[in-house]
Amino acid sequence: MSVYTYRRGSIFWALVLIAVGAIFLWQNFNPDVHPWKIIAQYWPILIIFWGLSKLIDYLQAQSRPESIAPPLFSGSEVVMLVLILVLGTIISKIVLHPGWQGWGWHVDDDEIANLFMNSFTYDRTFSQPLKAGSVLILEDQRGPVEVHGGDTSSVDVAIKESIRADDESAAKRLSDRLKFDLVDEGGHYVLRTNRRSLPDDGDRVSLDLNMHVPQAISDQITSVRGDIAVDGVRGDQTLFTQHGDVRATNVEGLVKIHKAGGSTEVRGVKGSVELDGRGNDIEIADVTDTVTVHGEYGGDLQFHNIGQTFRFESQRTSMTAQKLTGRLDMEVGSLDLNGIDGPFEIKTSQKDVTVSEFKHSLQISDSNSQITLQTSTPPTHDIEVDSKNGGVELSIPPSSNFQIEATSRHGDVECDFSGPGLKVSKEGNEPSITGAYGKGGPMIRINTEYGSIRILQSGSQPPKPPEPPAPPGKSQRTRNGVAAPPYASLFFHQRHYAAPRPRGKIRWN
Repeated sequence: MSVYTYRRGSIFWALVLIAVGAIFLWQNFNPDVHPWKIIAQYWPILIIFWGLSKLIDYLQAQSRPESIAPPLFSGSEVVMLVLILVLGTIISKIVLHPGWQGWGWHVDDDEIANLFMNSFTYDRTFSQPLKAGSVLILEDQRGPVEVHGGDTSSVDVAIKESIRADDESAAKRLSDRLKFDLVDEGGHYVLRTNRRSLPDDGDRVSLDLNMHVPQAISDQITSVRGDIAVDGVRGDQTLFTQHGDVRATNVEGLVKIHKAGGSTEVRGVKGSVELDGRGNDIEIADVTDTVTVHGEYGGDLQFHNIGQTFRFESQRTSMTAQKLTGRLDMEVGSLDLNGIDGPFEIKTSQKDVTVSEFKHSLQISDSNSQITLQTSTPPTHDIEVDSKNGGVELSIPPSSNFQIEATSRHGDVECDFSGPGLKVSKEGNEPSITGAYGKGGPMIRINTEYGSIRILQSGSQPPKPPEPPAPPGKSQRTRNGVAAPPYASLFFHQRHYAAPRPRGKIRWN
């Protein structure tokens, strides 16, 4: 009897090749199409349709009892699946998140095409008088930019051209065609180049600009690709980069940054800072006025010594802090704040929150995470905590005075403080701590579900973990020091290690 076998796979992979070829063919008719971005965004569909084809194979094999069912995955298919997952993830990281610095470089369609060309560099300088208090505008920059303020009455630019071409003669022709012009438009000086008029829309040319300008100047810099650094200037700074890091130091004025990737460093600003977009690491320190951060940032975020209001907004976290005299470190799953003189408010999820050395009111809402609060000074303002599926621990000095309403649904409570006005209830499904301690004081409200609440005195030690079960036949000391029989150990011993029951007569002595 012949055995019917059914195999799919060659058709599936043929369709994949047809689809990929169609995407790249589409780009030839529509330059706005970016095949690598499409692949980076939709590559998981490949696994979905592959799984559907496997499901169809299985169902058809079940409907034909005489056939041999194909294996779910062969060894080669497992290897292919792993390769697809790894390559798809790498492509997504590079193309969809251009600020990702895992390899220290960025990739797009233009760079992939230019990889097969040689790189040539040329140096030139450019200088022109510039009035103090003017606005310097750089548009459509491709390459890193450094701006240094100093005691000068002109703008002095050192330019390093990086040109990709087939040979040196072709690169030299492009360099000769490249022009620079600083145009005065009513106090606004615009530095323009004709890069976009060169072949391939000027994408083969990258300009590294090192500029020395008068100290009293405002900058507006727009960079398509490249890092931006501004140092030692007095005036508002507006910095925009699509692919690159931004660094602003020793600035007097407003610093506005918009970015689509890379890291951000801002230090020593006598004024305010506004940051929006997306990227990786952030470090903002020593700012006399307000700091506002809005967007999605996946790296290590550090903020310290902010004189006025600090605001942070993302999809998961909304936060406001006043007078951040200490340091705030934030990552994907944690937030650690140490030292704040003003009110602190945060609403987040799946992020462990730790606040130390606070001197004003706290308002915290979190879910699926631990909340830990500690201060060495008695609280003088209200504390409000709302947690879902997470524990709350508050540590305050023994000399504190407070009122409290704390409830843990389906959890437990613990309190180091005791007094006639304080009631601790550990019974039922809603253990609670209510009342007042000392001479009134601020209100402490804590609510949590499926988590414990601990009100500790500063300097107290956490309870010791329970001792391991004692060996069979020996007593086990409880937490209060009272000997108790190890029932669980005896039960386990009798059930699993009892001697066989004797047969015949039993003689008792």
